[in-house]
Amino acid sequence: MPASFWVKKEKVMGKIDVMDFEKGVIRQYHQDDKFLDFLKEKKELILDYTKLGLKELDDGDLESLGEENVIDYLEEISNIDLSENLEGEEFILQNLPVIASIAFNYLREGISYLDVVQEGTVGLIKGIDIYNSEIYGDFENYKKYWIIREIVLFINNKVVATKNEFKNFFKDKRENFGKENPYEEELEDSSEVYLKEEDLLPTLESIDKREKLMERQIDFFKLKNRLSSRQIEVLNCYFGFGKEKRLSIFEIEEKLGIAKGEGELIFEQALFILSTVEGKVIL
Repeated sequence: MPASFWVKKEKVMGKIDVMDFEKGVIRQYHQDDKFLDFLKEKKELILDYTKLGLKELDDGDLESLGEENVIDYLEEISNIDLSENLEGEEFILQNLPVIASIAFNYLREGISYLDVVQEGTVGLIKGIDIYNSEIYGDFENYKKYWIIREIVLFINNKVVATKNEFKNFFKDKRENFGKENPYEEELEDSSEVYLKEEDLLPTLESIDKREKLMERQIDFFKLKNRLSSRQIEVLNCYFGFGKEKRLSIFEIEEKLGIAKGEGELIFEQALFILSTVEGKVIL
C-alpha cells in the first residue's frame, strides 16, 4: 500500500450530512469530474441516517420475503484483523466490515443486501486506485464517499430501470386499450378465473392515475429501508462493525437498554431481513 494512505488525519474543511451527499450523487456527483472536484473540498462525511425514520417490519411484511443466507459472509468478515497495515487485495478485504456496516443503511425495498455490499466494494476499489492524500485528505473519510456513491448510483439505476419498465407497461395498455384479448375464448373454457385488463384498469384515466402514482412512489428518496435503526445497531454490535469488540446478545441488551430476551428476537428478525431476496415493488 502506498505510503500516501497512512497520513496523519488532518482537519477537514466543513462537514456534509450523508443524506445531502446522496442528493448530490444523484443530481451532479454521478459525473466523475464533478465528484473528484467535490472530494478536493475534504469535507467530513457524517453518517447520520436518523432522518430516515427507520421502522421495523411487522410479521405481515416478513411473510412475503424469500431466503438467501448471508450469515456466513458476515461471520467471516467480522473476524478480519483490522490492526495491521495491509496492502493490495488484503487491504480491500480489511475494509469489508466498513462496507458491510454502511450497507445496512441501504437495504431498500427491491434491493439485495449482497448486491449493495458488492457495489460498495467496487466503489472502494475505484477510490483506492486514484487516492492521493495531498489532494483528497484523510483516507478513512475519503473511502466512505466512494463506497456510498457507488451504492447510491446502483440503487438509483435500479429505480430508473423499474420506472422504465412501468412506463412501457402503461404505454402498451394505452395503445391496446379496448382491444380484444386473442386468448379470451380459450381462457373462458378453462377452470382458472381470468380478469380482463379493463377490469383492472377500466379507463384511460385510471391508467394515467396509476402511472402518476408510480412516478411519485418509485423514487430513490421514497424507497423505505427494510432495517430499522435499532436492528442496524444490534447487527453492528453483534458483528463488531465500528466497535472495539463483538458483543454478545446479553451485552447488547444491556448496552442498548433492551429487555431481556428481546435482543435475540431483534437480531434474528434483522438477520432474516438481510437474508431475503430483493422483494417486490407494488403499486
